Amino acid sequence: MEYNYYILLLTHGLLYFLQFKALKQSICSTGLKYQRKGDDLMKAIIMAGGEGSRLRPLTCDLPKPMVPVMNRPIMQHIIELLKSYGIIDIGVTLMYLPDKIKNYFGNGSSLGVNLHYFIEDFPLGTAGSVKNAQHFLDETFIVISGDSLTDLDLLKALEYHNRKYSKATLVLSKVERPLEYGVVLTDEDDAVIGFLEKPSWGEVFSDTINTGTYILEPEVLDYFEKGKKFDFSQELFPLLLENKIPMYGYISYGYWCDIGDPTSYLQAHYDAFEGKIKLPFEGEEIKKGVWAGSGTVIEPNAELNGPCLIGSNCHIGNGTVIDNFSVIGSGNIIEDEVSIKRGVLWDNTSIQFGSEIRGAILCNKVTLKHYVSVFENSIIGDRCIINERAIIKPNIKIWPQKTIDPLAIVDRNVIWSSRQSRTIFGENGLSGIINVDISPEFATRLGAAYGSIFKKGSKVVVSSTNSNSARMFKHAFVSGILSIGVEVFNLSSLLTPISRHAINFLSVEGGIHIKVSDDNPNKLRVDFMDSKGGSISRGTERKIENAYFREDFKRCSGEEISRLNNITDFKDYYIRSILNQTDVHKIMDISPKICVISPSDFVISIVLSMLADSGCKVVSFSSCNPEAVDLIIYEINKTNADFAAFIDSNGETLILIDKNGNIIKDDLFLSLSSLIAFKSSPNISVVVPVTAPSVIESLASKYGGRVVRTKTSSQAVMEQILSRNPYKSREDMGQFLLNFDALAGLVKIIEYLCINNITLTEAINEIPSFYMSKRNIFCPWELKGKVMRTLITDKNNERIELIDGVKFIMDNGWALVLPDADMPLCRVYSEGKSPEIAETISEYYLEKINHIVNE
Repeated sequence: MEYNYYILLLTHGLLYFLQFKALKQSICSTGLKYQRKGDDLMKAIIMAGGEGSRLRPLTCDLPKPMVPVMNRPIMQHIIELLKSYGIIDIGVTLMYLPDKIKNYFGNGSSLGVNLHYFIEDFPLGTAGSVKNAQHFLDETFIVISGDSLTDLDLLKALEYHNRKYSKATLVLSKVERPLEYGVVLTDEDDAVIGFLEKPSWGEVFSDTINTGTYILEPEVLDYFEKGKKFDFSQELFPLLLENKIPMYGYISYGYWCDIGDPTSYLQAHYDAFEGKIKLPFEGEEIKKGVWAGSGTVIEPNAELNGPCLIGSNCHIGNGTVIDNFSVIGSGNIIEDEVSIKRGVLWDNTSIQFGSEIRGAILCNKVTLKHYVSVFENSIIGDRCIINERAIIKPNIKIWPQKTIDPLAIVDRNVIWSSRQSRTIFGENGLSGIINVDISPEFATRLGAAYGSIFKKGSKVVVSSTNSNSARMFKHAFVSGILSIGVEVFNLSSLLTPISRHAINFLSVEGGIHIKVSDDNPNKLRVDFMDSKGGSISRGTERKIENAYFREDFKRCSGEEISRLNNITDFKDYYIRSILNQTDVHKIMDISPKICVISPSDFVISIVLSMLADSGCKVVSFSSCNPEAVDLIIYEINKTNADFAAFIDSNGETLILIDKNGNIIKDDLFLSLSSLIAFKSSPNISVVVPVTAPSVIESLASKYGGRVVRTKTSSQAVMEQILSRNPYKSREDMGQFLLNFDALAGLVKIIEYLCINNITLTEAINEIPSFYMSKRNIFCPWELKGKVMRTLITDKNNERIELIDGVKFIMDNGWALVLPDADMPLCRVYSEGKSPEIAETISEYYLEKINHIVNE
């Protein structure tokens, strides 16, 4: 019998090979026990070029074969399987992120094999990628997928291949649901007679599916051209059938798992723990069913329930529970009182106090802050930060490098947006990157949430600037609003101040204006306005956010959908309205000459029309930089203009430059507008933010006015102004326009200068000198409350105000410490009797904050 056995080997031209640990196998045809001890005469190809798109975000920055299973890349398990059968000469086909694989495995010597890489410049398909390595494949070879797990008995498969005199043997597996695989039909002799990729139930003619593992003779690669995209199951195998080339299906009853989606990825780990596939558990078995790598520190009161696997150099805190079927990678820091059940953590994650993970996957360098909850089948991509008490609901995917804000409830995949928050509105409204933070889907949903705060039949204004992106998102917002049964006035190509006027003129319940940021052309900003034309209150913002996150939309029936009213000429009304409130005759008497600068031709066209109708002479040029003082002074002198006015592309920000090059903006502009209000309307109350310079109180005292200080946001200032009989008091209207309408504000300043027959330089000379400092300092979110509490507790003799942040008032100036609502930092504002004093005050509080943070 032994003699016949060796004759069979010689006839087929093939030797059987070494087994890594001298395992014994039974040869089917002879029944003999055979211990492999021959030379390595067979080669293998591992197909490792796929992107693994269905596994994203696991594969966003990692080739699918490098995704770890039981803390080892999938491809490493395949290499070890091949090596255990004596196959050590291995080719690897690469395309997606090839260096990740090459850098990890190198030439394969660390694993005791010889690796040869074949890189595709463009996708060649499964067969095409192997054809790319044809010169390497000079004898019978095995093709195996680098992204599936199997313990296939390669010896039996190879014996079957030779016994059948097959040119192509497909390794098949029986599955209950073959819908996601390629079904293979064989006859009674196991010859392949048909294929069908991903059939429907009506097309299922077999439960045997293609595992992507093949034993092939080199000549099968001669049936198609090199460099041509070609697929094994869809093209090459049907071609071999057509040419009557012997091709057989070998049914393997061993373990096989296509790790094609997150569910199968997790299941592969559970199967390994249950012994369905034998994979190595690295580390020492420190208790029954619990393995831990070298350098790992486990605190005495930690609870580890097997089976579970913990990598090297980890730290497991007191009171932490690592429950069964959990896999922890290397370099992970898991603090006290953390609970992990059926979770898979890759390397270098940080899980802080009280967090819980349930059947979820965390990729590399993920940070979970205190009391975060991540639930079943969710995936958190590389380098994400999940802040305190956030909840990641089941089946959520968060792409790499995202930030989830504290207390956020994430119920949708976070793919494009740069961060996910429990809020939508920031300190100054809503803004985000086009098609990233603000997508059409987001806009439609937000429009529905906004519409939900109104009664059916209400009316709102929706407008945008003339940019294509703003218009696109306007239509998405409109669709959401209309779905609630709210009537929409669609205003074409407008600016925010004009939209505010439209709301008042049309007597609607509110409005939205969409615009592109001057600072970033890829960033959109959305202004939500109330029935007065001012920014909506914080309370209204919360109502919209609640509706958005609950999806508590009061959808209307088809019959209740309101009409869309298109208005195309509202800016003409706006211009007439402003001029009707202006002493045009006084301006015409003086006929000043103004140099108008703006990055927006649309803004310039409106301003030119408005100023010309008021009696001004106007010159203009397009520029994005109001700081280019030399150029602006040159234009002023060349055109003999009285001064220059820079207006941003949204018509909200006004910066003035006089003939001497003085730039009037920010605090100086606020002081000028306050001076105009005090001198134009005796006894007026002027609203300014708490950060405004104290010189405004001096002006109020001089001219009999009063100062009302409010929170720093423009929303708070606007709300205070409009709360006093908006659009009816000419004085209040003037202050509103000066602060929030650059176009009308410019007209008001020109009117003031003409009535008083003074120049802009003379006007700003009436304002006493003041000295401000504005600084920022890093402050983690979780320490902001502590910083503010400590500053208040440790104050010396300073008087404090708590209008917004904490303001410390002293004899020689003041300082305001204000935690930023959108970023992990504190802002420090200060004013002193000299620049040096202002800076000294700032430095004092910056040092105190730095000490508290570092403490």
